[in-house]
Amino acid sequence: MATTPGMKFFEDHMALIGAGKLDEMIDTQYTADCLHISPWDIIPGKPPTHILRGREELKKFFHLYIAAQGSIKIESLYDFTEVDNSISFQAIFTSNTGRWVVGDAWTMRDGMIATHYGFCHKLG
Repeated sequence: MATTPGMKFFEDHMALIGAGKLDEMIDTQYTADCLHISPWDIIPGKPPTHILRGREELKKFFHLYIAAQGSIKIESLYDFTEVDNSISFQAIFTSNTGRWVVGDAWTMRDGMIATHYGFCHKLG
């Protein structure tokens, strides 16, 4: 079965995260003026929801996020949907911080994430 463009983008995204290539992931997969809306409680002194603008803010955030999560093991990926300008999905993953239900919705521009909405709920 052929991998769709959206699934390939997602797999590349996760591979870069898994390899610790966070700056490369952001530089190659997010627009320069990207907007990221995140529910993760990882920025010291700032409760979520976090609204991050541009690659530099996103890099700082992702480095904090991965430092907290450690490795991410996806148990289940479901409700994966893609259309011309959007990708969305839900997943269950485990990390250093526990077991989570997560979801992302990405609006795309020129093959890159322009807006990233994140959702999460801790299990257990």
